[in-house]
Amino acid sequence: MTASVTLLMAVHCHQPVGNFGFVFEEAYAKAYEPFLGVLERHPTVRLALHYSGCLLDWMTRHRPEFLARVRALAAKGQVELLASGYYEPILPLIPEADRQGQIAMMRQAIQTHFGTDSEGVWLTERVWEPELPQTLARAGMRYTMVDTNQFVPSKPWLPQALQVQDDTFWDLLGCCTTEYAGSSIVLFPASKRLRYWMPFQPVDQTIEFLKRLRRPVPVAITFADDGEKFGLWPKTYRWVYEEGWLDQFFGALEREREWLTTTTFRDYLTHAEPVGPVSLACGSYEEMLEWSGGNFRNFFTKYPEANAMYQKMLQVSRALDGLRTQDSGLEETAEVLRKATEELYAAQCNCAYWHGVFGGLYLTHLRRAVYEHLLRAEQLLNGLARTPRGATAQASGGVETIASDVDGDGREEVALVTDTMRVVIEPDEGGTITEWSLYGSRINLLDTLTRRPEPYHDKLRAKTAAQPAAAQGVASIHDVLGVKEEHLESHLVYDDHRRSAFLDYALQGMPTLQDVVRSTWGERRLWSTGPYQWEASAAAPSSGLARVTLLRDVPHGRIRKVVSVSPHAQTLECACAWEVRQVPVVGLEFNVCLRDERYLSHPAEEHDTRQFRIAEPALGVSLRMECEPKATLYHFPIETVSESEGGLERTYQGLCLICFWEPPSRSWTSRLEWTVS
Repeated sequence: MTASVTLLMAVHCHQPVGNFGFVFEEAYAKAYEPFLGVLERHPTVRLALHYSGCLLDWMTRHRPEFLARVRALAAKGQVELLASGYYEPILPLIPEADRQGQIAMMRQAIQTHFGTDSEGVWLTERVWEPELPQTLARAGMRYTMVDTNQFVPSKPWLPQALQVQDDTFWDLLGCCTTEYAGSSIVLFPASKRLRYWMPFQPVDQTIEFLKRLRRPVPVAITFADDGEKFGLWPKTYRWVYEEGWLDQFFGALEREREWLTTTTFRDYLTHAEPVGPVSLACGSYEEMLEWSGGNFRNFFTKYPEANAMYQKMLQVSRALDGLRTQDSGLEETAEVLRKATEELYAAQCNCAYWHGVFGGLYLTHLRRAVYEHLLRAEQLLNGLARTPRGATAQASGGVETIASDVDGDGREEVALVTDTMRVVIEPDEGGTITEWSLYGSRINLLDTLTRRPEPYHDKLRAKTAAQPAAAQGVASIHDVLGVKEEHLESHLVYDDHRRSAFLDYALQGMPTLQDVVRSTWGERRLWSTGPYQWEASAAAPSSGLARVTLLRDVPHGRIRKVVSVSPHAQTLECACAWEVRQVPVVGLEFNVCLRDERYLSHPAEEHDTRQFRIAEPALGVSLRMECEPKATLYHFPIETVSESEGGLERTYQGLCLICFWEPPSRSWTSRLEWTVS
C-alpha cells in the first residue's frame, strides 16, 4: 500500500515601496482578494501565505477587512503566515543588524495583524547565500524555501529515492538541513515544474504528476511562488477565476485527499524529519541567475545606477549604526533614530535594485522612492552627526566636504554637503557629478539611467515578440514577450557612457543633433574620459562658496574643472577651463531626471542660448540653467526600452542637455550655474 503525498504550498504577495496606488488596487482586485475567496471556499486546503510589509501597510489603510479574513484562516490553522524582511529586502545584501531589525519588525506585524507568530521565512527572490542560516536562526526562523536548481550540485549526496527526473524537470522531495557556523535551518526545495505548471497548465496534469510521486513511505513536494501569477499576470485572471482553474485545483486536492494532503510547513515539521544535510552555494531561481549572470550581486556591476543606490543605502546604515552606539539616551534622539531606521528599511526594498521580467530598476518611480527614503534618513541623521564613519571631513561656512569611497570601488570620491543638498563628485570617473540630492524635495536630480543592451532586445529585432501559442492553459509570463507600441525597435539606442553630469568633451567638429541623440558621435572626440586629480577649497568669505577643483592633463594641454556650492542657496556652479591647443569644439553634458512635458516628445537644438529651464510641477521642483558664454544647446529625452509584465515599453529616464562652444583661442572658460527654485 502506498503512503500519502503532501503538497506544501507557499504563496508570496508583494508590491514595491513607491509603486502606484492603482497597481495596488488592481493586484488586490485581480489576485489577492479572489485567491483568498477561493481558499475560504475550500476549508480543507492548507498552505502558507506571505504578505510583504509594504503590502500590509497598504491593506491596513485601504483593506483592513482583508486582514481580518486572513486572521480568521490563521486562527483555525488553515493558513500559516511566513515572515521576511519587512520591506522585502534581499537579506544577504543588507547588514546583519538590518536583517535582524527587518525580520523582527515583520514578526511583530504578523502578531499584530494575525494573532500568530512565524517560524518560517519567505526568502526575497529566493536569493541564497551560505551565511544565511546564522542570520535566520538568530532571528528565530526555523525554515525557508529555495528553488530546486540550487540543490543540483548536491545530487550525488541526496537520497536517490527522493529525486524525480524526466526530460524537462528535476525535483527533490522532502526537506534538508543546512548550517553555518553552528546555526542550522531547514530548507524546502521548491519545484520549478510546479512553478511553471501552476496555474498555467490544466489541473489534471499537476494531479497526475503528484500521483507519480507515491512511494512506500510518505513524501512531500513544495510549491513556492508569487501570488500575482494567480490573476494579475497577463491573461491569468480569466483563466484562474473566470474559467475556474483555482477552484478546480483546490477541489481536486480535496477529492484526492485519500492519498494527497496539504498542510502548513510548520505542521509538516512536527511529524516529518529532514532527509539529511546539504550545503548550497550562492544562488536563486534559474531565471534570476540568467538575468544576473549567475549571482545577484552582478546587478551592481552591470548597472552603476543600482550600485549608487545600494552603496548609499549601506552608508546610511553605517551612519545609523554609528549613531546608535553613541546614543545619548535622550528621548528625542531615540525618536530620530527610530524614524531614520524605518526610512532606511523602506529604502532597502529590493525591487528598484535589479531588472528581470518586471521593470524593476527601469521604473523611475521605484528608484525615486528609494532615494526619497534614503534622503529622509540621511537628513535625520545629519541633524545628529553629519560625518559617516570611515570618512574624512572638513566643514567651512556651512558646507561640509567629505572624502570617502562612495561607490565601493576602492577609490575616493568627494561630497559637498549643506543643510539642503548633497553633491557627489567622482574624480576617477572623469570628474563627473553622480549625485545631486535635495533634502527638501527628497530627490536625486541625477537619478537617470543609461541606455544599455538587454537580451530581449535581440528578440525584438528578430520580430519574435509575438506571444507563443499554447495548446492548453495560458502562457507563463516567462514565455511572453509582447510590445506596447509599433516600431519599438527603432528606439533601441545604446550609450557609451553613464548618464551623469558635468561630462566634458573636446571634439574635432560639431556633431549633429541626431548624432548626439543616437549616441554615434564618439569618433569626433579627441580623447576619452580619464581620471582627475582633485583638491577642496574652503568657502570664500566673499561668496560663501565651497569648491572642489579637478585637474587633468590631456594631449597638448590641461583641463581644470571647478564645482562650487553655497550654504545659502540651492545652487550648483560648474566651471570648466580648457587650456589646450587646437580644439575646434568643446562641450559639457548634464542629465537630469525631472519630467517636463515640454521636452518629452522631440529632441531640439537652440543657438546662442544663455538660459534654460526645466520643471516638474507635481514634484514642486524647477531648475534654471545659466551658461556663460552663450552656447549651442542640444537637449533630448533619454528613453530606454525595457521589459515589464505587460510587454516591452519605452520609459522616460531623464533629459540630456549638452552645451557646445567653438573656442576662439587656446585658453577657454565656460561656466554653467544651476539653481533650484
